[in-house]
Amino acid sequence: LYGCYYTKKEIKEIVAYGLSKHVNIVPEIEMPGHCQSALAAYPHLSCNGGNIKVETEWGVFKEIYCAGNPDTYQFLEDVLTEVLELFPSKYIHIGGDEVPKFRWEHCEKCQAKISNQNLKNEEGLQSHFLSKINDFLKKNDRVMIGWDEIAEGGLPLQSIVQSWRGFEGAEHAIKEGHATIVS
Repeated sequence: LYGCYYTKKEIKEIVAYGLSKHVNIVPEIEMPGHCQSALAAYPHLSCNGGNIKVETEWGVFKEIYCAGNPDTYQFLEDVLTEVLELFPSKYIHIGGDEVPKFRWEHCEKCQAKISNQNLKNEEGLQSHFLSKINDFLKKNDRVMIGWDEIAEGGLPLQSIVQSWRGFEGAEHAIKEGHATIVS
């Protein structure tokens, strides 16, 4: 079956089993891309607010969280708060990979955020978005891990870069003073 889910009880059992084997379970909660199923349920968090379907194929899709919508950040903080309650891991993976900027380029809210925050472009908006998430995680004594694309626009402070497209992302992160994982 595809598309199943774990109950809170099952997650707690998995985490406890991992800890009994000295394995730290690190959750990955994808943002700002790879979130089309969440946007299908909460379309007001997308840039176009329209009818979004859950994808049934692998791939990279235009639908991403609207970085110009304050509700997006509150939603993600609420999701992460629940994740933090279930996973005692010091590390929380936020994905951050394969984020096409098409929607942000054509979104009034995102363009206003770029202007109001004096950001250079959509990559700067991604850095701003991830910095807000990183700040929330740091406030909760957690460390953010993201795929090497989180470096686009500038790396959030004290985040860990997981390089999956070769060594370049890891080398860049190290030069910036960040810990890195090479996958």
